[in-house]
Amino acid sequence: MKKKLLAVLAAFVIAGTSSVFAKTGIGAQGGFSAGTNNFGAALTFSVSDPWYFAVTLDGIGNGGLAVGVTADNWLKNPKIEGTWGWYYGWGVAGSVAIGGDAIGLGVAPRLLIGTNVRLAKVFELYLQAAWQPTLNLFVGDPFRVGFDPFVIPANFGFRFWF
Repeated sequence: MKKKLLAVLAAFVIAGTSSVFAKTGIGAQGGFSAGTNNFGAALTFSVSDPWYFAVTLDGIGNGGLAVGVTADNWLKNPKIEGTWGWYYGWGVAGSVAIGGDAIGLGVAPRLLIGTNVRLAKVFELYLQAAWQPTLNLFVGDPFRVGFDPFVIPANFGFRFWF
């Protein structure tokens, strides 16, 4: 019984300590992807700076639907003035698309650049673009492999930080 109580207390202490130092951001983003001509929306979040994630829903209006994920690492976020800054970094992306008689799988590295502004330390607005050369695998009739070297998603969004 003492071991269980000690384990629960240790979990609370660790969780309490990590929440003091952790910054969590959650928000939404929208955008357009040149190269695929898709409009999309995403849930964006960060649980550990400099890592930023998004779960995307793309292909809206093109007769198909794609669900994707991105994981971006901001290398630098220098200030321009006050709370306005710019950032650049790298990341990875993956997606699963359904349309017509085929299922598509995509993977890509990402190079990104953007600008952001923090308002009252709890609200962030941002605008970013990425170069995302994508390898696609289409499973259907016929099976095919494709490569899109010029996929460039541009997104705008916001995050609340707590």
